[in-house]
Amino acid sequence: MKVIKTKLLFFIYFSLFFFLIFELLFSEKNIFKLFDNFEIIIGKEIELEEKKKEYSILESFLNDFENSEEYKKIIIKDKLFYKHKDEKILIYESSHQ
Repeated sequence: MKVIKTKLLFFIYFSLFFFLIFELLFSEKNIFKLFDNFEIIIGKEIELEEKKKEYSILESFLNDFENSEEYKKIIIKDKLFYKHKDEKILIYESSHQ
């Protein structure tokens, strides 16, 4: 009786092991797809780091430009409609009334 029980347990363990190996290798979410996903994630992380570097460069350029005199002159001219004495302002009258 003990021999039959051990053979049955061996068969159950072997079939379970075989099923798990089969699932890892041939299922839709197999181990090969997992490794492909790791490669994709590494590629996306590299791309994200490059975008972060580009963002920091552009942000520092924008901060430098906002602190410059040229930016202040542009804001004053555009928002406050201020012109220097040597610049001419043209005012057009509309014919529609």
